[in-house]
Amino acid sequence: MKTERLLGIIMILLDRKQISATKLAELFEVSVRTIYRDINSLSEAGVPVTALPGVNGGIQIMDNYKIDKHFFTSTDITSLLIALESLSSNVSAVQANQTAEKIKTLVPDHLSEEIKLKSHQISIDLTPWTSNQPLQPFLETIKSGMERHQLLRFDYSDNQGMKTTRTVEPYRLVLKEISWYLQAFCLERNDFRTFKLSRISHLDLLEKAFTPREFQPKPLGKEPFYGKKWTTITLKVTYKVKEQLVDKFGQLDFIETPEVDKIIVEFPFMEDDFGYHLLMGFGNQCECLGPDHVRDELKRRFEELLHIYQN
Repeated sequence: MKTERLLGIIMILLDRKQISATKLAELFEVSVRTIYRDINSLSEAGVPVTALPGVNGGIQIMDNYKIDKHFFTSTDITSLLIALESLSSNVSAVQANQTAEKIKTLVPDHLSEEIKLKSHQISIDLTPWTSNQPLQPFLETIKSGMERHQLLRFDYSDNQGMKTTRTVEPYRLVLKEISWYLQAFCLERNDFRTFKLSRISHLDLLEKAFTPREFQPKPLGKEPFYGKKWTTITLKVTYKVKEQLVDKFGQLDFIETPEVDKIIVEFPFMEDDFGYHLLMGFGNQCECLGPDHVRDELKRRFEELLHIYQN
């Protein structure tokens, strides 16, 4: 969000005194043009920032500048507090709470009650229905490795159950839906790799430090949603399944049927294990009406499953 980025730019300038627009763009993962727009926004808001041209130039902030409490509106501060609250359940709650307390010092006295009320009107809970507490020690260990530039070693099982031992340079933690991922440079593969934390075991922080290399954050591009061909299939589902489909895939076109509790939907289907397991997981609340080859494959998989329980 722009407000958090503006605050971040100010904090960096107060700490470093001068930094290039290119470096700021890399830090916040935006374009250089966006950074210059942010600098203009700060200047218009009365923050004494300047951009100096030339080889030794960069963006600076006036010495001894302090943030005016009136720089942030109640909406700005509320947004920051809500974001921090959502993070506290996935990262160190102590760290998030300490940051929240610092932000609260920016609140003018006459806005204190208003911001307290607004910050409790919206709650973002990123925790899964089942607890992710066992991953918390992993998160703290990986964060230590990133902050101190120390190598990590762990055992890793891929989606086929193949186990390997990896030594990596940690660069980034990513939370996607309810799963955490580590983006790191793998010394065994001599390349950047993405590791799902739930597949990691025996994680150790090594004493050996590494020199950070250039890291370009990449979207996960996680299968099966990228790089594969979709097949449109027709499903007859209950309203309970409808809710689950909308949660996972967004709004779809549903058509009512003469059956009170059933509706029909044209569904973008991935013809792999993920897709078939998804449909089978709906049980008797979902029927594939076509195409025939998808319906026949579902029959075959259900017959295999039935055979297991008949023996």
